[in-house]
Amino acid sequence: MIESLVQLLLIGIWSTTLGVHTRRLLRLSQVIPVETRYGVYLRQRAKRMWVMLGRPEFWRATHSDVLMCIQLTFMLFLFVWGISR
Repeated sequence: MIESLVQLLLIGIWSTTLGVHTRRLLRLSQVIPVETRYGVYLRQRAKRMWVMLGRPEFWRATHSDVLMCIQLTFMLFLFVWGISR
């Protein structure tokens, strides 16, 4: 029971972080996520997103959030380990 709860918590933490930063990447690269039929336009938007991945303003907030998720993962691991002993 507790194992399933911990797994759900970890999945929730990491998926929220992934969703937030994907949205942030789309906003910084000024890409509106709508469907299009034009391959050239789609390629231009993908190229803008790729360029934004190389810029430090995207990674600055991402690093701190990933470190926070790693910290929460480690804390949950220690918590469950302490309960199971």
